[in-house]
Amino acid sequence: MSTPADLCQTTNKVGEPCSARAWRDGLCIWHHPSRAQEVAAARRRGGQARSNKARALKALPAELMTNEQLHSYLGIVFTWVIVGKIEPGVANAAAGVARVMAELSRATELEQRIIALETERERRRA
Repeated sequence: MSTPADLCQTTNKVGEPCSARAWRDGLCIWHHPSRAQEVAAARRRGGQARSNKARALKALPAELMTNEQLHSYLGIVFTWVIVGKIEPGVANAAAGVARVMAELSRATELEQRIIALETERERRRA
């Protein structure tokens, strides 16, 4: 167990004594001025790792979703709204993104079908 002499001699954000072990000159690695740039960089990385973008990337599959998967996810989102786990605005945003994804999927499928028909027509002409 640390004694008060082993602990950092500064205070934290709320004015209480810092509970970290002293590193040099009676200060912990978080409060020592020689490490200020490293601490700031670590805080930035920590904030980026907890960003909405980072959480979304961790939660979503790496590959594109099929329409069936999209439908399943929307079902989960709908259930979460009903039970109060997420806000309706989040569900509206998810539904909007899903709508665009479904439209892109349909457009891609139609484009592939048109290419196949044109290819077949050219083959028959030759």
